[in-house]
Amino acid sequence: MDPYEHATTGLMPDDDNINDVDELERLENELMPQPDDYYGILNVSKTATAEELKVSYKNLCRSFHPDKHKNDEHKRIAEARFQVIQQAYEVISDPQKRVIYDTYGEEGLKATWEVGPKFKTPEELQAEYEKQARLKREQDLDNMIRSRGEVNLGIDATQIFDPYEPPVFSSFNQPGLAPKKKGPLHALTNGQVQQLFMRHSFETQLGPQTRAIFGGSMVSRGGMGGGNILGTIRHSVSPKLFCELNATILKPRGLTLKTVYNMSSDSFCNTIVQAKTPYSPPIVTITTGRRLFAATTGYITYRSGEWSLLGWGGDVSRSMDKSHVALGMAGVSGAKQKGNYSCELQTGIIASHFAADYTHKLDRQMRVRVAGSISTVGGLTASIGSDHKLSSNTRFGMSMECGVPTGVTVQFKVSRLGQKLVMPIILSSEFDFRLTFLGTAIPAAVAMAVDQLLLKPRRQKQIKAKILELREQHADILANRKAEAEDAQKLVTATAERKTKVESDKKDGLVIVKALYGHLENLVDEEGDDEEAEGVIDVTVVLQAMVNESRLTIPSGHSKTNICGFYDPCLGERKQLKVQYRFQHQLHQVIIKDSAALIVPMRAHLI
Repeated sequence: MDPYEHATTGLMPDDDNINDVDELERLENELMPQPDDYYGILNVSKTATAEELKVSYKNLCRSFHPDKHKNDEHKRIAEARFQVIQQAYEVISDPQKRVIYDTYGEEGLKATWEVGPKFKTPEELQAEYEKQARLKREQDLDNMIRSRGEVNLGIDATQIFDPYEPPVFSSFNQPGLAPKKKGPLHALTNGQVQQLFMRHSFETQLGPQTRAIFGGSMVSRGGMGGGNILGTIRHSVSPKLFCELNATILKPRGLTLKTVYNMSSDSFCNTIVQAKTPYSPPIVTITTGRRLFAATTGYITYRSGEWSLLGWGGDVSRSMDKSHVALGMAGVSGAKQKGNYSCELQTGIIASHFAADYTHKLDRQMRVRVAGSISTVGGLTASIGSDHKLSSNTRFGMSMECGVPTGVTVQFKVSRLGQKLVMPIILSSEFDFRLTFLGTAIPAAVAMAVDQLLLKPRRQKQIKAKILELREQHADILANRKAEAEDAQKLVTATAERKTKVESDKKDGLVIVKALYGHLENLVDEEGDDEEAEGVIDVTVVLQAMVNESRLTIPSGHSKTNICGFYDPCLGERKQLKVQYRFQHQLHQVIIKDSAALIVPMRAHLI
């Protein structure tokens, strides 16, 4: 192994591969007044078929077509709303425009797309659009961060927790010297720097498909060390083939060629060829994998180790770099894909191991990871760690690793905009249950206390301030949305009255008795007048107008932009929809969250 090749074995995934959005930034994006939602305008879900679109469009035309209204004011309102309905139907009913809208929203319809032949299927178009968006995101990230660095400071703290005090002997019948008094922090002076590693690199664009990286690294262990300079050329040969060439300039010199080839959307093959000297064949590593399930990929890796060919390479019987084969899989888990897992089984001439890890993303920008391995070289190890996103560009993490015979190690990590500071501290060279417990329980308790007593209140205060700021900033837009919703309710009042009469005469008719939408805490209070509560609106007329053939359907997530008159009465607050309705001459009530979909009547009332 190259002595200047360093790999950090922290508990958290590399931050360069993380695309988290800060909570306040996400809140601002969510609360930003959005353009009209075409699915909400048409009162259909995103999975609606062409036939469902036609039925909903015809129903809306009965209420919003200008010719249906005699009143001049109502006719003027209907003309404006009907134009929005027509625009939405024109986009959603066109398969190609629908794919663009689903991927990029209304802004995507204004762009010029070059995605190959015109007669592609919606699935092929979706893949092309996602590819272009991914390339653009990668390019924007590369333009923002071109400098990367890492400092790894390893500390040996075994003498702090288990100090060795040499005995004091008397000589020539003279009493021994009295030991010097030591302060409470004297034990900290027994810590020693075991290793210092530093590297830094700069990246530049040489061409549309080519980038160059120039960097250097140095390492110091036990007062001895060295450094090297590394140059890298990365080139994208085609959308399926990517190559990278690395070379070290100083001794020990080496040349590494990496290729990544995507044979299809479900399979890949990666190769690494390392040449350290012209007097021996290069070490070859081949990894091939395939998607096994929707969110799981399996792979197999073969590494040749040092080998000889017809005398080229000499005697490699004493070489420590032997061949091995590894079989593993990795993927994401959970309904919201917040978990990442991987496991690997490796068999080799010298080293064999089984390793597994699981990383779960919690709320408030926190990740927790547990990992374990059993190896013929490293023995048995287990680790647990977490990290927290302090700001939009800064993360702090801590991990604890213990094993037999590796001992107990705690590691701290701070990363910001591609710059990392990693500090592993060896607490004990042997397994020590007391240190393991203290090193896990105490930091976890401190982290929980800091999170609950400091970070969480601070974050809640920031969120409340941000909500107030956004309400003031978008007050005019919100007032306009409210006025539009009230105008829409005027147009559907006649339709709602007609449907109420028709449904009342049916045996299985559906009549909306009362429907309120707004702030959760105000709605759950059964006492008092809910209509007068702050942040609550009456949507009885709206829902009755949406009844079709004794069924009411509110697509998930579109209630705030519905063409019939929904609007957000309390921006940034949790909302619920409370509906009292009469079906089969019996009174029912259902309360659902703002993000849920409601279809009534049905036995469960709520889906």
